[in-house]
Amino acid sequence: MKHLKLLTTVFFLCVTMTVTLAKEKPQTKKVIYECSIDCQSCKEKILKNIPYEKGVKTVDVDIPNKLVTVSFREDKNSVDGVKKALEKLNYKVSVKKELPQKK
Repeated sequence: MKHLKLLTTVFFLCVTMTVTLAKEKPQTKKVIYECSIDCQSCKEKILKNIPYEKGVKTVDVDIPNKLVTVSFREDKNSVDGVKKALEKLNYKVSVKKELPQKK
């Protein structure tokens, strides 16, 4: 009887570990937005607000080329969600390029 309980416990532990390890990590998407930014204060405004949007991992602002690059988790946010967040800051925004997904 002790062996049966032990085998049952080991079996359930193995199944639980397998299910836990099989879960996929959320995918990260990197998108480059063209944005109507002109100066350092525009960059600071974006860097103070966009990182606090759901799922946003990194934000990079390129003032001379008027580009904002944002990496975010796809299960937490979307391309349009980040675009709307930039538009809330009173910038004209368009999606320039969606880069391949990373795991």
